[in-house]
Amino acid sequence: MPTVTVVSTAFAPLAQVTAEGIGHLTLPFVVVPHPVGDRDTALIEKRGADIAALCVHALTTPAETLAREVELNPFPLPDAVMPR
Repeated sequence: MPTVTVVSTAFAPLAQVTAEGIGHLTLPFVVVPHPVGDRDTALIEKRGADIAALCVHALTTPAETLAREVELNPFPLPDAVMPR
């Protein structure tokens, strides 16, 4: 069964580096705004709908296309991470 990982923007670079480290550049993950929580119900509902749409994209897009998307839009690494 296909899976997708959901991470917040705070952890997106780590998810990308981890995927590269295990040799799985097409590991599907969806990035959501950080922090995830909020008190506004309407905002939470919109974020949920947006996340669902991103998950559908990640699960229905060919692996090669996902890999190109990651290459074209890498997440910036934090300053504390060793250079690649």
